[in-house]
Amino acid sequence: MSVMRDIDYVLNFCVNLTRNMIISGASLERVSLAAEFICRAYGFKDVSIFLLSTQMSISALDSENNYSSRQISIPPSGIHLERLKSLNQLSYKVAEITPNPKTLAQMLDRAMNVKDYSESVIVSGKICAMLCLGFIFGASLWDIIPITCITVLIHFVMSWLERTGLDRILINSLTMCAAASCSMMFIHSGFNADFAVTMITVNMLVLPGIPLVNAMRNLLCGREINGILQMLKITVETAALAGGIYLAFIMWGGENMIGSIVPLGNAGLLVVLSFMASVGFGIVFRIPVKDLWLAGFGGALSRMAVIILPSFTESRLLYMTLSASVAALYAEILAIKRRQPSTYFVYPAIIPLIPGDLFFYAISGLYMNNTSWVKINGANCLISLAGLSMGFVLASAVAHHVRLKRYIRR
Repeated sequence: MSVMRDIDYVLNFCVNLTRNMIISGASLERVSLAAEFICRAYGFKDVSIFLLSTQMSISALDSENNYSSRQISIPPSGIHLERLKSLNQLSYKVAEITPNPKTLAQMLDRAMNVKDYSESVIVSGKICAMLCLGFIFGASLWDIIPITCITVLIHFVMSWLERTGLDRILINSLTMCAAASCSMMFIHSGFNADFAVTMITVNMLVLPGIPLVNAMRNLLCGREINGILQMLKITVETAALAGGIYLAFIMWGGENMIGSIVPLGNAGLLVVLSFMASVGFGIVFRIPVKDLWLAGFGGALSRMAVIILPSFTESRLLYMTLSASVAALYAEILAIKRRQPSTYFVYPAIIPLIPGDLFFYAISGLYMNNTSWVKINGANCLISLAGLSMGFVLASAVAHHVRLKRYIRR
Protein backbone atom coordinates (compact mmCIF):
# COMPACT_ATOMS: atom_id res chain seq x y z
CA MET A 1 0.00 0.00 0.00
CA SER A 2 1.51 3.34 -1.06
CA VAL A 3 2.11 6.06 1.51
CA MET A 4 0.53 9.46 0.86
CA ARG A 5 3.11 12.22 0.50
CA ASP A 6 2.61 15.95 0.96
CA ILE A 7 2.50 16.47 -2.81
CA ASP A 8 -0.29 13.88 -3.07
CA TYR A 9 -2.39 15.69 -0.48
CA VAL A 10 -1.88 19.03 -2.21
CA LEU A 11 -2.74 17.75 -5.69
CA ASN A 12 -5.81 15.95 -4.31
CA PHE A 13 -6.88 19.25 -2.82
CA CYS A 14 -6.23 21.15 -6.07
CA VAL A 15 -8.31 18.86 -8.28
CA ASN A 16 -11.21 18.79 -5.81
CA LEU A 17 -11.06 22.54 -5.28
CA THR A 18 -11.04 23.07 -9.05
CA ARG A 19 -13.93 20.70 -9.57
CA ASN A 20 -16.14 22.37 -6.96
CA MET A 21 -15.29 25.90 -8.09
CA ILE A 22 -16.26 25.11 -11.69
CA ILE A 23 -19.45 23.37 -10.57
CA SER A 24 -20.31 26.51 -8.57
CA GLY A 25 -19.84 28.78 -11.60
CA ALA A 26 -16.17 29.82 -11.69
CA SER A 27 -14.38 30.68 -14.91
CA LEU A 28 -11.68 28.25 -16.07
CA GLU A 29 -8.86 30.78 -16.08
CA ARG A 30 -9.59 31.68 -12.44
CA VAL A 31 -9.47 28.11 -11.15
CA SER A 32 -6.43 27.30 -13.26
CA LEU A 33 -4.58 30.22 -11.69
CA ALA A 34 -5.69 29.14 -8.22
CA ALA A 35 -4.40 25.59 -8.68
CA GLU A 36 -1.12 26.73 -10.21
CA PHE A 37 -0.25 29.21 -7.50
CA ILE A 38 -1.21 26.86 -4.69
CA CYS A 39 1.30 24.41 -6.15
CA ARG A 40 3.91 27.16 -6.48
CA ALA A 41 3.29 28.22 -2.89
CA TYR A 42 4.21 24.72 -1.73
CA GLY A 43 7.43 24.87 -3.73
CA PHE A 44 6.44 22.45 -6.49
CA LYS A 45 8.22 22.52 -9.85
CA ASP A 46 7.20 21.67 -13.40
CA VAL A 47 3.55 22.26 -12.58
CA SER A 48 1.40 21.17 -15.53
CA ILE A 49 -2.35 21.78 -15.63
CA PHE A 50 -4.73 20.61 -18.34
CA LEU A 51 -8.23 21.93 -17.80
CA LEU A 52 -11.44 21.45 -19.76
CA SER A 53 -14.95 22.21 -18.64
CA THR A 54 -15.45 18.45 -18.23
CA GLN A 55 -12.05 17.26 -17.00
CA MET A 56 -8.91 18.38 -15.17
CA SER A 57 -5.46 16.86 -14.77
CA ILE A 58 -2.50 18.25 -12.84
CA SER A 59 1.05 17.06 -12.26
CA ALA A 60 4.09 18.43 -10.43
CA LEU A 61 7.45 17.69 -8.79
CA ASP A 62 8.11 18.53 -5.14
CA SER A 63 11.41 19.85 -3.74
CA GLU A 64 12.72 16.28 -3.42
CA ASN A 65 11.86 15.52 -7.07
CA ASN A 66 8.93 13.28 -6.13
CA TYR A 67 6.47 13.22 -9.01
CA SER A 68 2.70 13.06 -8.59
CA SER A 69 -0.33 13.59 -10.83
CA ARG A 70 -4.08 13.65 -10.41
CA GLN A 71 -7.03 13.63 -12.79
CA ILE A 72 -10.71 14.23 -12.13
CA SER A 73 -13.92 14.54 -14.17
CA ILE A 74 -16.14 17.60 -13.81
CA PRO A 75 -19.94 17.14 -13.96
CA PRO A 76 -22.33 19.69 -15.50
CA SER A 77 -22.05 22.97 -13.64
CA GLY A 78 -24.64 25.08 -11.92
CA ILE A 79 -24.34 28.44 -10.19
CA HIS A 80 -23.89 28.74 -6.43
CA LEU A 81 -22.08 32.03 -5.90
CA GLU A 82 -21.91 31.91 -2.09
CA ARG A 83 -20.13 28.56 -2.26
CA LEU A 84 -17.90 29.89 -5.02
CA LYS A 85 -16.96 32.87 -2.86
CA SER A 86 -16.09 30.55 0.04
CA LEU A 87 -13.94 28.34 -2.19
CA ASN A 88 -12.26 31.37 -3.74
CA GLN A 89 -11.34 32.69 -0.29
CA LEU A 90 -9.97 29.27 0.60
CA SER A 91 -7.74 29.27 -2.48
CA TYR A 92 -6.23 32.62 -1.44
CA LYS A 93 -5.80 31.42 2.15
CA VAL A 94 -4.04 28.20 1.20
CA ALA A 95 -1.69 29.99 -1.23
CA GLU A 96 -0.77 32.52 1.46
CA ILE A 97 -0.28 30.38 4.57
CA THR A 98 0.44 26.92 3.04
CA PRO A 99 -1.14 24.90 5.87
CA ASN A 100 -0.21 21.31 6.65
CA PRO A 101 -1.18 19.35 3.50
CA LYS A 102 -2.93 16.73 5.60
CA THR A 103 -5.45 19.36 6.78
CA LEU A 104 -6.42 20.56 3.28
CA ALA A 105 -9.27 18.07 2.78
CA GLN A 106 -10.93 19.20 6.02
CA MET A 107 -10.52 22.85 5.05
CA LEU A 108 -12.22 22.13 1.73
CA ASP A 109 -15.12 20.36 3.46
CA ARG A 110 -15.65 23.37 5.73
CA ALA A 111 -15.54 25.77 2.79
CA MET A 112 -18.18 23.73 0.97
CA ASN A 113 -20.54 23.95 3.94
CA VAL A 114 -22.21 27.31 3.33
CA LYS A 115 -25.68 28.60 4.03
CA ASP A 116 -28.24 28.11 1.29
CA TYR A 117 -31.68 29.44 0.52
CA SER A 118 -34.63 27.11 0.83
CA GLU A 119 -36.33 25.95 -2.37
CA SER A 120 -39.33 28.18 -1.64
CA VAL A 121 -37.07 31.24 -1.42
CA ILE A 122 -35.31 30.32 -4.67
CA VAL A 123 -38.65 29.89 -6.45
CA SER A 124 -39.75 33.26 -5.04
CA GLY A 125 -36.56 34.82 -6.42
CA LYS A 126 -37.33 33.41 -9.86
CA ILE A 127 -40.89 34.71 -9.73
CA CYS A 128 -39.68 38.17 -8.67
CA ALA A 129 -37.14 38.24 -11.50
CA MET A 130 -39.60 37.01 -14.13
CA LEU A 131 -42.34 39.45 -13.15
CA CYS A 132 -39.90 42.37 -13.27
CA LEU A 133 -38.64 41.28 -16.68
CA GLY A 134 -42.22 40.74 -17.80
CA PHE A 135 -43.13 44.35 -17.00
CA ILE A 136 -39.98 45.48 -18.85
CA PHE A 137 -41.23 43.56 -21.92
CA GLY A 138 -44.65 45.24 -21.61
CA ALA A 139 -46.63 42.76 -19.50
CA SER A 140 -50.06 43.78 -18.20
CA LEU A 141 -51.62 42.75 -14.90
CA TRP A 142 -53.31 39.86 -16.75
CA ASP A 143 -49.89 38.44 -17.56
CA ILE A 144 -48.86 38.11 -13.92
CA ILE A 145 -50.69 34.80 -13.42
CA PRO A 146 -49.35 32.92 -16.48
CA ILE A 147 -45.81 34.24 -15.93
CA THR A 148 -45.90 33.13 -12.30
CA CYS A 149 -47.40 29.72 -13.08
CA ILE A 150 -45.00 28.96 -15.92
CA THR A 151 -41.99 30.11 -13.87
CA VAL A 152 -42.95 27.61 -11.15
CA LEU A 153 -43.61 24.96 -13.81
CA ILE A 154 -40.17 25.43 -15.39
CA HIS A 155 -38.48 25.21 -11.99
CA PHE A 156 -40.07 21.92 -11.00
CA VAL A 157 -40.00 20.33 -14.47
CA MET A 158 -36.28 21.05 -14.87
CA SER A 159 -35.53 19.87 -11.32
CA TRP A 160 -37.39 16.62 -11.90
CA LEU A 161 -35.86 15.99 -15.32
CA GLU A 162 -32.34 16.65 -14.00
CA ARG A 163 -32.85 14.07 -11.26
CA THR A 164 -33.76 11.47 -13.89
CA GLY A 165 -30.32 11.84 -15.44
CA LEU A 166 -31.58 12.85 -18.88
CA ASP A 167 -29.28 14.65 -21.28
CA ARG A 168 -29.40 18.47 -21.12
CA ILE A 169 -30.57 18.66 -24.75
CA LEU A 170 -33.65 16.58 -24.02
CA ILE A 171 -34.28 18.44 -20.75
CA ASN A 172 -34.25 21.78 -22.57
CA SER A 173 -36.62 20.56 -25.29
CA LEU A 174 -39.14 19.03 -22.88
CA THR A 175 -39.04 22.00 -20.51
CA MET A 176 -39.70 24.60 -23.19
CA CYS A 177 -42.36 22.44 -24.81
CA ALA A 178 -44.15 22.24 -21.44
CA ALA A 179 -43.76 25.99 -20.85
CA ALA A 180 -45.06 26.97 -24.31
CA SER A 181 -47.92 24.46 -24.06
CA CYS A 182 -48.95 25.86 -20.67
CA SER A 183 -48.92 29.40 -22.04
CA MET A 184 -51.06 28.35 -25.01
CA MET A 185 -53.55 26.63 -22.71
CA PHE A 186 -54.02 29.89 -20.83
CA ILE A 187 -54.91 31.57 -24.13
CA HIS A 188 -57.18 28.74 -25.32
CA SER A 189 -59.05 28.86 -22.01
CA GLY A 190 -59.98 32.47 -22.68
CA PHE A 191 -57.47 34.04 -20.29
CA ASN A 192 -56.68 37.57 -21.44
CA ALA A 193 -52.88 37.26 -21.44
CA ASP A 194 -50.18 37.98 -24.01
CA PHE A 195 -48.52 34.80 -25.23
CA ALA A 196 -45.49 36.59 -26.71
CA VAL A 197 -44.79 38.58 -23.53
CA THR A 198 -45.16 35.47 -21.38
CA MET A 199 -42.82 33.31 -23.47
CA ILE A 200 -40.23 36.04 -23.99
CA THR A 201 -40.13 36.52 -20.23
CA VAL A 202 -39.85 32.89 -19.14
CA ASN A 203 -37.25 32.21 -21.85
CA MET A 204 -34.89 34.24 -19.69
CA LEU A 205 -34.84 31.42 -17.14
CA VAL A 206 -33.31 28.94 -19.56
CA LEU A 207 -31.39 30.87 -22.23
CA PRO A 208 -27.66 30.06 -21.83
CA GLY A 209 -26.48 33.67 -21.75
CA ILE A 210 -24.00 33.13 -18.93
CA PRO A 211 -22.40 29.99 -20.46
CA LEU A 212 -22.04 31.94 -23.70
CA VAL A 213 -20.08 34.68 -21.93
CA ASN A 214 -17.80 32.05 -20.36
CA ALA A 215 -17.28 30.40 -23.74
CA MET A 216 -16.31 33.68 -25.40
CA ARG A 217 -14.05 34.51 -22.47
CA ASN A 218 -12.22 31.21 -22.97
CA LEU A 219 -11.86 31.84 -26.69
CA LEU A 220 -10.30 35.26 -26.16
CA CYS A 221 -8.23 34.41 -23.08
CA GLY A 222 -6.12 31.66 -24.60
CA ARG A 223 -8.36 28.65 -23.91
CA GLU A 224 -9.55 28.07 -27.45
CA ILE A 225 -10.30 24.35 -27.08
CA ASN A 226 -12.55 25.00 -24.09
CA GLY A 227 -14.21 27.91 -25.85
CA ILE A 228 -14.94 25.94 -29.02
CA LEU A 229 -16.32 22.97 -27.09
CA GLN A 230 -18.50 25.22 -24.95
CA MET A 231 -19.78 27.13 -28.00
CA LEU A 232 -20.78 23.88 -29.69
CA LYS A 233 -22.53 22.72 -26.54
CA ILE A 234 -24.37 26.05 -26.14
CA THR A 235 -25.44 26.02 -29.80
CA VAL A 236 -26.95 22.55 -29.50
CA GLU A 237 -28.66 23.32 -26.17
CA THR A 238 -30.11 26.57 -27.55
CA ALA A 239 -31.38 24.71 -30.60
CA ALA A 240 -33.06 22.28 -28.18
CA LEU A 241 -34.88 25.20 -26.51
CA ALA A 242 -36.05 26.36 -29.91
CA GLY A 243 -37.11 22.82 -30.77
CA GLY A 244 -39.27 22.62 -27.65
CA ILE A 245 -41.10 25.83 -28.51
CA TYR A 246 -41.47 24.72 -32.13
CA LEU A 247 -42.95 21.39 -31.01
CA ALA A 248 -45.52 23.19 -28.86
CA PHE A 249 -46.49 25.33 -31.87
CA ILE A 250 -47.06 22.18 -33.94
CA MET A 251 -49.08 20.48 -31.19
CA TRP A 252 -51.31 23.39 -30.23
CA GLY A 253 -51.08 25.93 -33.05
CA GLY A 254 -49.67 29.27 -32.09
CA GLU A 255 -49.60 31.46 -35.18
CA ASN A 256 -52.58 33.54 -34.01
CA MET A 257 -51.01 34.14 -30.58
CA ILE A 258 -47.77 35.77 -31.71
CA GLY A 259 -47.87 39.53 -31.80
CA SER A 260 -45.38 42.33 -31.34
CA ILE A 261 -44.64 43.40 -27.80
CA VAL A 262 -44.51 47.01 -26.64
CA PRO A 263 -41.64 47.28 -24.14
CA LEU A 264 -41.86 49.66 -21.21
CA GLY A 265 -40.71 53.14 -22.16
CA ASN A 266 -40.21 54.81 -18.76
CA ALA A 267 -36.42 54.94 -18.25
CA GLY A 268 -36.57 55.37 -14.48
CA LEU A 269 -38.95 52.45 -14.04
CA LEU A 270 -36.81 50.32 -16.37
CA VAL A 271 -33.80 50.88 -14.11
CA VAL A 272 -35.79 50.04 -10.97
CA LEU A 273 -37.25 46.87 -12.51
CA SER A 274 -33.80 45.82 -13.75
CA PHE A 275 -32.45 46.30 -10.23
CA MET A 276 -35.20 44.05 -8.83
CA ALA A 277 -34.76 41.45 -11.60
CA SER A 278 -31.04 41.16 -10.82
CA VAL A 279 -31.82 40.90 -7.11
CA GLY A 280 -34.19 38.03 -7.95
CA PHE A 281 -31.50 36.28 -9.98
CA GLY A 282 -29.05 37.02 -7.17
CA ILE A 283 -31.24 34.84 -4.95
CA VAL A 284 -31.35 32.15 -7.64
CA PHE A 285 -27.54 32.31 -7.84
CA ARG A 286 -27.34 32.01 -4.03
CA ILE A 287 -25.87 35.41 -3.28
CA PRO A 288 -26.34 36.12 0.45
CA VAL A 289 -28.84 38.75 1.54
CA LYS A 290 -26.20 41.31 2.55
CA ASP A 291 -24.78 41.39 -1.01
CA LEU A 292 -28.04 41.34 -2.98
CA TRP A 293 -28.02 45.12 -3.34
CA LEU A 294 -24.68 44.81 -5.19
CA ALA A 295 -26.27 42.29 -7.55
CA GLY A 296 -29.17 44.66 -8.13
CA PHE A 297 -26.89 47.64 -8.72
CA GLY A 298 -25.03 45.73 -11.43
CA GLY A 299 -28.31 45.08 -13.24
CA ALA A 300 -29.37 48.72 -12.88
CA LEU A 301 -26.00 49.85 -14.24
CA SER A 302 -26.38 47.57 -17.27
CA ARG A 303 -29.84 48.95 -17.94
CA MET A 304 -28.70 52.58 -17.66
CA ALA A 305 -25.90 51.90 -20.13
CA VAL A 306 -28.15 50.20 -22.68
CA ILE A 307 -30.65 53.09 -22.39
CA ILE A 308 -28.09 55.88 -22.80
CA LEU A 309 -25.57 54.49 -25.32
CA PRO A 310 -27.95 54.02 -28.32
CA SER A 311 -28.32 57.82 -28.30
CA PHE A 312 -24.69 58.06 -29.40
CA THR A 313 -24.46 55.16 -31.86
CA GLU A 314 -26.87 53.12 -33.95
CA SER A 315 -24.51 50.14 -34.01
CA ARG A 316 -26.09 47.39 -31.91
CA LEU A 317 -22.74 45.61 -31.66
CA LEU A 318 -21.02 48.71 -30.34
CA TYR A 319 -23.57 49.77 -27.75
CA MET A 320 -24.04 46.21 -26.50
CA THR A 321 -20.26 45.81 -26.20
CA LEU A 322 -19.96 49.09 -24.29
CA SER A 323 -22.95 48.30 -22.06
CA ALA A 324 -21.51 44.92 -21.16
CA SER A 325 -18.09 46.49 -20.57
CA VAL A 326 -19.56 48.98 -18.09
CA ALA A 327 -21.24 46.22 -16.09
CA ALA A 328 -18.20 43.95 -16.30
CA LEU A 329 -15.79 46.66 -15.17
CA TYR A 330 -18.04 47.29 -12.18
CA ALA A 331 -17.93 43.58 -11.38
CA GLU A 332 -14.18 43.23 -11.91
CA ILE A 333 -13.35 46.26 -9.75
CA LEU A 334 -15.46 44.86 -6.93
CA ALA A 335 -13.92 41.43 -7.40
CA ILE A 336 -10.34 42.72 -7.17
CA LYS A 337 -11.09 45.04 -4.25
CA ARG A 338 -12.95 42.39 -2.25
CA ARG A 339 -10.82 39.45 -3.44
CA GLN A 340 -13.85 37.60 -4.69
CA PRO A 341 -14.55 35.89 -8.03
CA SER A 342 -15.79 38.31 -10.68
CA THR A 343 -18.66 35.96 -11.50
CA TYR A 344 -20.09 36.83 -8.07
CA PHE A 345 -20.98 40.26 -9.49
CA VAL A 346 -20.99 39.64 -13.26
CA TYR A 347 -23.74 37.03 -13.43
CA PRO A 348 -26.56 39.18 -11.98
CA ALA A 349 -25.42 42.18 -14.05
CA ILE A 350 -25.77 40.28 -17.32
CA ILE A 351 -29.52 39.68 -16.92
CA PRO A 352 -30.88 42.94 -18.43
CA LEU A 353 -28.68 42.50 -21.50
CA ILE A 354 -29.79 39.02 -22.62
CA PRO A 355 -31.89 39.41 -25.82
CA GLY A 356 -34.70 37.02 -24.96
CA ASP A 357 -37.20 38.90 -27.13
CA LEU A 358 -35.06 38.62 -30.27
CA PHE A 359 -34.52 34.89 -29.68
CA PHE A 360 -38.26 34.26 -29.34
CA TYR A 361 -39.17 36.16 -32.51
CA ALA A 362 -36.45 34.40 -34.50
CA ILE A 363 -37.89 31.03 -33.42
CA SER A 364 -41.44 32.22 -34.11
CA GLY A 365 -40.37 33.24 -37.60
CA LEU A 366 -39.20 29.69 -38.26
CA TYR A 367 -42.57 28.28 -37.27
CA MET A 368 -44.55 30.87 -39.24
CA ASN A 369 -42.23 30.56 -42.26
CA ASN A 370 -41.55 34.29 -41.95
CA THR A 371 -38.02 34.61 -43.34
CA SER A 372 -37.79 38.34 -42.58
CA TRP A 373 -38.45 37.69 -38.86
CA VAL A 374 -35.81 34.97 -38.84
CA LYS A 375 -33.20 37.10 -40.62
CA ILE A 376 -33.78 40.36 -38.77
CA ASN A 377 -34.35 39.03 -35.25
CA GLY A 378 -31.87 36.18 -35.59
CA ALA A 379 -29.14 38.50 -36.82
CA ASN A 380 -29.85 41.10 -34.12
CA CYS A 381 -29.89 38.37 -31.47
CA LEU A 382 -26.49 37.08 -32.58
CA ILE A 383 -25.09 40.61 -32.77
CA SER A 384 -26.38 41.38 -29.26
CA LEU A 385 -24.88 38.19 -27.83
CA ALA A 386 -21.59 38.82 -29.61
CA GLY A 387 -21.41 42.38 -28.28
CA LEU A 388 -22.39 41.25 -24.81
CA SER A 389 -19.70 38.58 -24.83
CA MET A 390 -17.00 40.88 -26.18
CA GLY A 391 -17.79 43.53 -23.57
CA PHE A 392 -17.47 41.08 -20.71
CA VAL A 393 -14.38 39.50 -22.21
CA LEU A 394 -12.60 42.84 -22.65
CA ALA A 395 -13.13 43.74 -19.00
CA SER A 396 -12.32 40.28 -17.68
CA ALA A 397 -9.18 40.03 -19.85
CA VAL A 398 -7.84 43.23 -18.29
CA ALA A 399 -8.69 41.98 -14.81
CA HIS A 400 -7.15 38.58 -15.60
CA HIS A 401 -3.79 40.22 -16.36
CA VAL A 402 -4.04 42.39 -13.24
CA ARG A 403 -4.62 39.30 -11.09
CA LEU A 404 -1.81 37.46 -12.86
CA LYS A 405 0.65 40.28 -12.09
CA ARG A 406 -0.47 40.32 -8.46
CA TYR A 407 0.15 36.56 -8.20
CA ILE A 408 3.57 36.89 -9.88
CA ARG A 409 4.66 39.58 -7.39
CA ARG A 410 4.04 37.04 -4.65
